[in-house]
Amino acid sequence: MIIQKNEYLPEYYNIENVKWETPDIYTINIKTKNPGHSGQFFMLSVPGTGEAAISVASGNGRDLSFTIRKIGSVTGKIYSSQKIGVRGPYGKGWPWKDYDHIVAVAGGIGVPPIRSLLEELMDAGRNRDVSIIYGARTPSDLVYKDRFEEWSRCVDLTITVDRGDEKWGGNTGFVTEFIGRKNFSKDTAIFIIGPPLMMKNSVAEAIKSGIREENIFLSLERRMECGIGVCGHCNVGEYYVCEDGPIFRYTDVKDKPELFL
Repeated sequence: MIIQKNEYLPEYYNIENVKWETPDIYTINIKTKNPGHSGQFFMLSVPGTGEAAISVASGNGRDLSFTIRKIGSVTGKIYSSQKIGVRGPYGKGWPWKDYDHIVAVAGGIGVPPIRSLLEELMDAGRNRDVSIIYGARTPSDLVYKDRFEEWSRCVDLTITVDRGDEKWGGNTGFVTEFIGRKNFSKDTAIFIIGPPLMMKNSVAEAIKSGIREENIFLSLERRMECGIGVCGHCNVGEYYVCEDGPIFRYTDVKDKPELFL
């Protein structure tokens, strides 16, 4: 008799290390041979607490990383747990193989799926035609600061903050301001992830800059809760983000009133 594995039961892994990116954002690593792809997510759990849908921040076939903001009961306990439950990966990844020129725009804690995208592109030798625009509220809110120099050697990297401080010597302004400064071809694809208003304004700026609507892709991961299409929290029109996404082509969802809520 063949016993099939219940995909809704987690496997348990030891946390290899915890790195604090900011006072309330941390990155964890586990050892696994099932890393998933950029744009996908896993369900992470702490026994007796619950689950949270967390996107892949890095996966190379041996290590799987998640970057997490400490905001709830689950995310507030993962970093201090020796072992966590993991199930997945779930969802669609970024369709980067379909496009020659890619612009990825991330705001705030939306940057982990862009980090994993960048790593996949670099591994595939797709460095020359990649632009990354990443913004945060303040310099202290930026994550992966220790990787910026390496990334800037490989791709066209723009880092910006909404408000600088006396030590900040970089760009100041919203990410949307920098989309319009790039040179796009009609076949450029843009991948966007971040807070709803930032995504809405980024879409408008991308269209204004000449990117075709069908080449705009959004990650709606922030809407997810249960991860298995039960709670309905992630509903966007007839779609469930956890089952049909979290990556969506803009033209498929642009008329849904819930899109940027």
